[in-house]
Amino acid sequence: MPKETWTLLTPPNMGAIAIIQLPSSALPKITNKTEWKIGKLYLVAIPDIDEAVAVKVTDEYAHIMPHGGMQILRKLAALFADLGLVQTETPTFLETQNAIEAAMLTALSIAQSPLAVDLLLSQPANLEGATRSEEDFSRAAILNHLIHPPKVVLLGAPNTGKSTLMNALTKQDTSIVHDLPGATRDAVGARINCAGLVVDLYDLPGFRDTSDSIEQEAITLAKQIAADAILTILIADAAHDWEESTQDHLKVATKSDVKIRDDADVCVSAHTGENLQELAIAIRDAIVPPEMLQSDKPWFFSGYSPTEE
Repeated sequence: MPKETWTLLTPPNMGAIAIIQLPSSALPKITNKTEWKIGKLYLVAIPDIDEAVAVKVTDEYAHIMPHGGMQILRKLAALFADLGLVQTETPTFLETQNAIEAAMLTALSIAQSPLAVDLLLSQPANLEGATRSEEDFSRAAILNHLIHPPKVVLLGAPNTGKSTLMNALTKQDTSIVHDLPGATRDAVGARINCAGLVVDLYDLPGFRDTSDSIEQEAITLAKQIAADAILTILIADAAHDWEESTQDHLKVATKSDVKIRDDADVCVSAHTGENLQELAIAIRDAIVPPEMLQSDKPWFFSGYSPTEE
């Protein structure tokens, strides 16, 4: 007989209120209340832990909403374990009609990119009765970047303005900026929204020969990050050459307010903001082509398989 489960529906960190899904049968065991009407909210005490708002959603499932402090969540987890409830990361969506809708809502709950929302919501109709082809595999691998942020790296010679560009894209002082070549000594990462596609962007130290053991170690790590990246943004100003890359890449010329290059995909100025939005769109389109976003073909998104129906 499968064990009963509970699921934290809110992020597993500090918050004002937590929402927990659990079996309705557990409500009388953890609260000071024994009689429950479906759909009615109650303010209840969870002895020695907290007060919470609770509701019996159906005969099978209930939600409790205690304060979201980590100590409270730890105490509740221990209480649930004592009752034999097993924690699961997959909630039961009571409003769904089938496995496709349930998988879609699960994907929607973890998708990082705004562009994923409408596309995921349209999939129950697109996937009904669909069988997966090789083309579908390839398309899903790309569209899944809307759920799980892909890795993008800035790569260029020292002092080409990578860190200044990184700070401009993240809108904060993420990277160290200095006129001294090699000021970036380690890979610096940040999650940013590129015109609807969320990516993990890394500012890598310039790849150069150096006797500095710390910088050598940083460059070794940076090369591994670069090898794992979905897209490499090659950075150069008018005074430097492009770094070599065998991966998918964009050539971005920096310091366009000083001098413009004619061999770049995009010319930007981090100081004036020129073409930063165009760069964000170029990054998005290089990773997820616009025609895929506009297609009505089925997306066998991460977490869904037709065998689940």
